[in-house]
Amino acid sequence: MSDLDSGKLTSVDEHGDRLGIIPAEVRGFYRKHRTWTQLVLLVIFLGLPWTTIQGRQTILLNIPDREFALFGMLFKSHDAPLIFFILAFVTLGLAFVTSIWGRVWCGWACPQTVFIDAIYRRIELWTEGPYLKRRQLQASPMTMEKFLKSGSKWFLFVVVSSLIAHSFMAYFVGAKNLIQMIQNPPDENLTYFILVSAFTGLILFDFAWFREQFCVIMCPYGRIQSLLLDQKSLAIVYDVKRGEPRKAPNVPKEQQGDCVACNRCVQVCPTGIDIRNGLQMECIACTACADACDEIMEKVKKPKGLIRYDTLDFSKISLFRPRSMIYMAALIVLAAGLTYAISSREPVHIAILRGQGLPYSYVKNEQGEEVILNQFKIHIQNQGTADALYRLELPPDLLAKGVQLTVGENPLTLRQDESHEWYFFIRVSPLLMQQNSGQLKTRIILEDLKSSFKTEKELILVGPKNP
Repeated sequence: MSDLDSGKLTSVDEHGDRLGIIPAEVRGFYRKHRTWTQLVLLVIFLGLPWTTIQGRQTILLNIPDREFALFGMLFKSHDAPLIFFILAFVTLGLAFVTSIWGRVWCGWACPQTVFIDAIYRRIELWTEGPYLKRRQLQASPMTMEKFLKSGSKWFLFVVVSSLIAHSFMAYFVGAKNLIQMIQNPPDENLTYFILVSAFTGLILFDFAWFREQFCVIMCPYGRIQSLLLDQKSLAIVYDVKRGEPRKAPNVPKEQQGDCVACNRCVQVCPTGIDIRNGLQMECIACTACADACDEIMEKVKKPKGLIRYDTLDFSKISLFRPRSMIYMAALIVLAAGLTYAISSREPVHIAILRGQGLPYSYVKNEQGEEVILNQFKIHIQNQGTADALYRLELPPDLLAKGVQLTVGENPLTLRQDESHEWYFFIRVSPLLMQQNSGQLKTRIILEDLKSSFKTEKELILVGPKNP
């Protein structure tokens, strides 16, 4: 029995050592559509951090400052529930997609697949030639030709890896900040220089050398796919009834299936598997084997689709299955929760804390009378899409009782996404505090004079209970 028939992974030798896979080029229906899909995704992956929506970077994950910008909205650490909704929706969304369409993410949209297939393999094709020449070059001893071709390939790999690493870093430090860092000497931003260099090395290692081993060994999604798939899930499948028994000298011609045993499906597989052995964890559903088989079927004048997208039990695909319905219900709940949370989100975030030190103190007012002073600190974050002019004030009923508010700067202008801490003081007569048993519950009003926004926050004034 051959290695191909035994199901042994072709990416390792008999000792378990890794063999570099050089898949054959393939043309066909799926390859054409994957090429266009990959071009669009490359623009998205590399271009998103360099675009803005409503004055904010489209996607910014500023972990040190705990700021996260997503498609025009800015989230801070106090918006953790919103971030939970987003992460949960993405996670369940991937589970839902997998339960219906199988590993379409791996084969069509995963950055690992997109970058390797659309960039790194094309660089190999340009510098070292088609796959047969690359295989011969890999097995040949070092010559000047091999040195020049391999050197050109790895030089381009390093350049591309550096560009990807810089775009990746822009997601975390901001595109504007990254451009300023690039223009300055490395020692002025040594930490980020080291990080970008490390990312470049990691991307180079993964996309240029490690490749399919990440999918086979490290990717957690590949490990859990068996929990998400069922017999009604879409996958790349080999039609055993139609293809077997394969063409072989010991099989009579009238008994042979449509599979001509050309092994073309194995030659084009980027993870080195034989799809004819059934669904395997290493399969990323890239459709290369389907295109390759269709090409052979066309040459031998047999119907296409011996290897194709189909459900595992060859039944009609359906969204209305118990597992899919559960996923859909959860996604609807998460989407509704996220929509409500965003729609009810105020354009300003306010946090009020009592000042440090004693809870209250005695001071003299303008008339020389002794009054009770409460000190507070208010943190204001402008979460709106325009500049705001904020003013703090007390409710009229409290002002009528002689309570006074003192603020250093009132009103105060805050630009979009800007935050500021105010210290404000409230003076209240001892008699009023005694009438309320040493604790007066009231509110503070914050108004944006440039819009109609106004909000109130509860405030508790404290003082002595007895004279």
